[in-house]
Amino acid sequence: MKEILLFTSSKKADESIYQLGELGVVDIQEIKVSTNSTIERHKINIKDTEDAISYLESHEKQSDNLEKTGLYSIHDPKRMVERILKAKDFEVSCKNRLEYLNQQIKWYYTWGENVKTKHIQYLKERSINLRLYLLDKQLISTLEKQHPIFVLGEFEDKVLTALCSLNPSEQLEFKEVDIPKDTFESLQEQILRKERQLAELEVFLNSHVKYKYVLKDYLSSLGNYLAAEEAIERMGTIKDRCRYLKGYLPKDDIARFKIVANKNNWGYHISEPQEPEHVPVYIKNPKWIEIINPIMKFIDILPGYKEVDVSIYFLMAFALFFAMLVGDAGYGLIFLILTLIFRKKLPKQVRILILVLSISTIIWGVLSGTYFGSSEIAQMPIFKGLIVDNIASFGIDNVSFMMHLSFLIGAIHLSIAHSVRGVQYINSIKGLSQLGWIALVWGLFFITEQLVLGIPMPFWGQWLFIAGGLLVALFSAENKNFFKSILTSVANLPLSLISGFSDIVSYVRLFAVGMATAAVAASFNGMVLSSGIENMGFLEIIMAAIALLLGHALNIALALMAVMVHGIRLNMLEFASHLGVDFSGEAYRPFRLTSDENLNKPERTTIK
Repeated sequence: MKEILLFTSSKKADESIYQLGELGVVDIQEIKVSTNSTIERHKINIKDTEDAISYLESHEKQSDNLEKTGLYSIHDPKRMVERILKAKDFEVSCKNRLEYLNQQIKWYYTWGENVKTKHIQYLKERSINLRLYLLDKQLISTLEKQHPIFVLGEFEDKVLTALCSLNPSEQLEFKEVDIPKDTFESLQEQILRKERQLAELEVFLNSHVKYKYVLKDYLSSLGNYLAAEEAIERMGTIKDRCRYLKGYLPKDDIARFKIVANKNNWGYHISEPQEPEHVPVYIKNPKWIEIINPIMKFIDILPGYKEVDVSIYFLMAFALFFAMLVGDAGYGLIFLILTLIFRKKLPKQVRILILVLSISTIIWGVLSGTYFGSSEIAQMPIFKGLIVDNIASFGIDNVSFMMHLSFLIGAIHLSIAHSVRGVQYINSIKGLSQLGWIALVWGLFFITEQLVLGIPMPFWGQWLFIAGGLLVALFSAENKNFFKSILTSVANLPLSLISGFSDIVSYVRLFAVGMATAAVAASFNGMVLSSGIENMGFLEIIMAAIALLLGHALNIALALMAVMVHGIRLNMLEFASHLGVDFSGEAYRPFRLTSDENLNKPERTTIK
């Protein structure tokens, strides 16, 4: 990225901003805080327009045979938005009122349509207080002895009970049924009126759904205007004659920028960024590496401007971790089939990523003999010969080897991190410290194997700690005071070694979670098919199939959760910490105005 200062005359500031927006390569930084109230009003207009479009789209899904193309025009889209939002508020109000009226009229269906509120008022005027209740039958005999109650009938296993008392404070310790204020006929009339209003609203919306595309054009123009106003507000001013802005642009776009700048007579200065911590991050990888982008966007992190891009390392390690954590060829086949079925609905990068992960899982499952947790399938002649005994899920005690393999993967993974970091420091003595860390990582690997698996450390293993410790102590920090650097490095070394040891041990989760996935699948199979499928009737087979489907679906969900927790953790914490990546970067967001050809509208849509 390059830092840029752009200068233009105050009179042409608006025009320059729109030209810059059409170019769409400069990430504009704020020079002064905006105090423009017009911007806030436009934000409100944009929100209102989005709500209006969303409301029309939700109505469109409920309507049939609506014309979607044609010549639509509207003179005042802002007024159209206001009318649609008023219609939305009216619909909500109308439906709430209708729900209330239906609850009120339900009282008459329960207590009788012939009940008149004037009769109730007649009793009240003569100091006879009437309270209504819906009670269980077994309570009536007890209450009749204590209160003046009358049984009026039954409704849905409840007894319609009336308490008639001269004492206004007398009541039963049960929920009282409220008496409607309106008559049955009045409620019926109000309900019909509200239903007619909703029908008229339906006609109004049917006539306006087709203008959705015009409102989308209007929304795009509002977005452009708001973006331009915000960019103008960020600009600095020199004696009211010159406006300037600060931003960043990728090196590859400098030539395009200079063409536009010279054409519009802009002044500009392009230089190396002076404050790397504020520089936005722009990562452009080959397409085969970019398939990891959906995961990176999901966890919403970016390396800092001066930090290493971990995309390629993340992709390669994540594919292996996914395969080991899921570990079942049957599950991998399900992922593959579903991806092929829904390939047109999935974004291209997501589709290719899932295909890679599915194939990786299938390969690991075939080598470990894991097919829906069934050892019987694994022993079929067509599959048995493909199993690698050391990683087999069934029939072989390979716990020690799998733990050894997990620790080995961890040591290799962390060594790659320090190797990449060493290349980053190739012109510095700090690069030697990374060689020291590689030696320490392998020393810690041998220590881990000895403590956990009882495998003795090689006789030369101690030299890894001696050589690695010296390199780290001597070359970890560049400081004018050489002895102070050594003391700082030596002081930090013990904690770093403990952290490195725990990092290597963390990789055992690859084996443990993968084994748990296979074990849970086998347990479901054992519980459902314990009596053997040959001893089941047709109905029992159907029930067993449903149980297996639900059980394996749950196991797949748990495996995918494990991938998100453990597979990402090993990359984002253990690997990234050894690589020195803090993921403190901010994404490169160039100032870009939407062009007409990008608008979502029919070809003949116009705005007059």
